[in-house]
Amino acid sequence: MKKQLLGVNITIDAKDVILQTIHEYVLGKMKSSPFVVVTPNPEQLMVAQKDEVFLKLLNKADIALPDGVGIVWAMNALKRVSIQRISGVDFLSDLVRMANKNNWGIGLVGGFQGVGKKALVELRSSYANLHGWAIEPEEMDVEKLATHITDSGTKIVFVGLGAPKQEEYIDVLKKHAGRVVLMAVGGSFDVLAGGIPRAPGWIQALGLEWLFRLIREPWRWKRQLALVDFLFLVFRKRFFHTT
Repeated sequence: MKKQLLGVNITIDAKDVILQTIHEYVLGKMKSSPFVVVTPNPEQLMVAQKDEVFLKLLNKADIALPDGVGIVWAMNALKRVSIQRISGVDFLSDLVRMANKNNWGIGLVGGFQGVGKKALVELRSSYANLHGWAIEPEEMDVEKLATHITDSGTKIVFVGLGAPKQEEYIDVLKKHAGRVVLMAVGGSFDVLAGGIPRAPGWIQALGLEWLFRLIREPWRWKRQLALVDFLFLVFRKRFFHTT
């Protein structure tokens, strides 16, 4: 189930429900076309306010995870809907565990300077039954990649190219691919490869993971201005009922 937040669809189902839906899709109990998962956060929602193409790509997805404490807060403030944050990297890990358990193949597309391939090595070290592949987009065109996905029996493909490039790439790939889960994962490969440490659990619980990352990577401060704009827009809509 989805509800719109600032014009963007946000999935409000519990994570277990979403995972079960994906499990049923892979088993062939739903549509045969690709199943798309995106991870909108406040920064992406602000981009979508000005970029109609990106807005449409987000809204075409089957699942739009509420990736960010700001999304959770805004859904409650504007829609009176209480949901839990589902971070992209955590959901990726959930899907990898599912793939490992069911002997499903996975694929990783993206990652700067081989980070995607490093991430796959780390995943394989943690999951004994996991099998899959990792490429960078320039190594294989979209049509050949779609054929590779089918021929290899890959069930889940993670695309980490940053927004909106990854969503655009997925939209092209889905036109050529068959039954496969395509998930936009942003910088998750960097985290999995060990290049970017996650915030301690207590910081994540407080919803301050964004601040932890900003402290470690102060060059990101301009991107965090989008969060200020997001909070202002939600506040204005909540208290002044602006359109």
